[in-house]
Amino acid sequence: MQTIQPRNIRWPRALPKGGTIGICSPAGPSKPGSLTIAADTLRASGFEVVITPNAEATHDDFPYLAGDIDARVSDLNGLLQNPDIDAIVAARGGYGSAQLLPYLDYTSILRDPKPLVGYSDITSLNLGILAQTGIVSFSGIMCSAGDGFGQASLDTFSAQSFFDAIGTLTGNGGVGSLLTPDGTELSSFGSRPNPATITGRLIPVCMSLLVEAIGTPYFPDVTGAILLLEDIGEDVYSIDRMFNHLKLAGYLDRVSAVVLGSFNTDDDAKNVELVEKVPLVADMLVPKHVPIYTGYPYGHIPRRLTLPVGPLATMDTATGAVTFKQ
Repeated sequence: MQTIQPRNIRWPRALPKGGTIGICSPAGPSKPGSLTIAADTLRASGFEVVITPNAEATHDDFPYLAGDIDARVSDLNGLLQNPDIDAIVAARGGYGSAQLLPYLDYTSILRDPKPLVGYSDITSLNLGILAQTGIVSFSGIMCSAGDGFGQASLDTFSAQSFFDAIGTLTGNGGVGSLLTPDGTELSSFGSRPNPATITGRLIPVCMSLLVEAIGTPYFPDVTGAILLLEDIGEDVYSIDRMFNHLKLAGYLDRVSAVVLGSFNTDDDAKNVELVEKVPLVADMLVPKHVPIYTGYPYGHIPRRLTLPVGPLATMDTATGAVTFKQ
């Protein structure tokens, strides 16, 4: 395993107009045909697309994986090493990304950083790349799951946010703003500090994958971070356990703010409970000097932002708009 101690946070190069996007499957398998639809959608937006050789594979023994570790690593490293690839988009999440972390070509990531985009299980790659290299990747929509490019449910705002983040913002060297959808209103929670803005390294994550990384070389420094959390399919007690683990490990004392995105399931009654109880759990376990905000449009939801993972950001605590400066 390569262990590289980052000196500072660096943005990747931007996705140029007409650039080439590589699609691979670091985690779970995709439905047949969905990656072809995603590729056609991206080509219709003016980009070239390369689908890696094993992107549509399924592991013979473990069908929750998109092929074995060697195949998934080979595909991802091939895209990282190829100078003709301008951005990398994960097919979907599911499970399996963390298995690849010891084998990623971090030297190539440092030599030729390019946007890597995904969320859910891809959070493992976002965190590992940040911890090992200091390179910014992106938590954003994918191809074959989560209302992505290969689905009829693709949301126009979400697609535009993807291109704004890895194209326009990154092309400006990480200087600029990303706006939330019209009507977004963040709410402060509890008798806590409520400044007009909060500043820190933006760390948008699927919460269970953040907790999974604790104690490994792939957990980045969260000191002073704006910790933006979401998850799917978890019960309230499980979210309680994750918050408590972060507290016992000492990380919640170090952040500048906790911002709650969507915590949801496929059960309507459970979703009502999550909306009510997750902020209460956070208020119970997050130290009282740390602001908590709810209502951020981020998570396993149709309309969501694509956000950089790791750079210094200032968030407007009324609208959720984030501004980045070098």
